[in-house]
Amino acid sequence: MIKLYKKCSKGLEYWEAWENKGVVTLHWGIVGENGDSLTIKLEKGQSAEKVIFSEAGPAKKQGYAPIDDDDHSQIVIQYRLKTWGTKKDLDTRYKVEGVMNESLGWTGLGHCDGGDIGSGTINAFCFVVDVKIAKDVVVTALKKAGLLKDAIIAVQNDDDYKVIWPSDFDGEFSVI
Repeated sequence: MIKLYKKCSKGLEYWEAWENKGVVTLHWGIVGENGDSLTIKLEKGQSAEKVIFSEAGPAKKQGYAPIDDDDHSQIVIQYRLKTWGTKKDLDTRYKVEGVMNESLGWTGLGHCDGGDIGSGTINAFCFVVDVKIAKDVVVTALKKAGLLKDAIIAVQNDDDYKVIWPSDFDGEFSVI
């Protein structure tokens, strides 16, 4: 997979490509929007890496470049539990991770890097290129999936976290 970005008058544009089951998908647009996509079916013996490299060439010539992992922001989606966590809670964690990978991926914002459960919380860890846009996309996706109730969304600032949802959050936030 390759993810490239370029600043433009409309904001930040993305261009990405990946292979899945013999098909290369090209996907591009404005960060925060679903954008457009095109699929290329690989011929027998054709290298996905070579196709992706070839297709990325024009985007790179237009100024698209990767954003370093260190320049992504971490968003944590947390649910507080009354127990250490049940099988149902674990299923919820996996559902949140799936919803985040779909919504953040198809809007060019980033991805969910997994999560944890235990000590009374479910946490899903997401890495995004724009926190402000991601907040709206995350809230909308969780609401649509029926997962917004009781969610606490925070962004990591150095060693601390700032809650960005709900706006009236009053309390301490920790992933430990």
